[in-house]
Amino acid sequence: MTKNKKCDFCDNRAAIELNKTLLCAKHYFAHLSSAEVPFGPHEMSQNHWSVMLRDLRYESGLTQRELAKRTKISQRTVADYENIHAPRQLSIYKVELLLAELGYDLDAVLVEKDV
Repeated sequence: MTKNKKCDFCDNRAAIELNKTLLCAKHYFAHLSSAEVPFGPHEMSQNHWSVMLRDLRYESGLTQRELAKRTKISQRTVADYENIHAPRQLSIYKVELLLAELGYDLDAVLVEKDV
């Protein structure tokens, strides 16, 4: 993790250093397919939402408490959702509320599977 540094690709606050590159949440997830993840591939499938939610909140300049108050979700739930070491099962409804308050929308994209 990094502190108070900018992403190498944009002006957003960097959250992760990966292969000597500083990345914000947006660019971190764009690079996942071609790079190793900082807490292991098995854990990544369970924790990527935690990293993304935390980084988007940081970029917005909100504390967990402020985000919780605006969304009427408890601060404890926000903290649990951001915890990469013991992630909580996410409610899609609550994730949508959090993302909306941070200025994002949740979309579903159809991906064709190889048969």
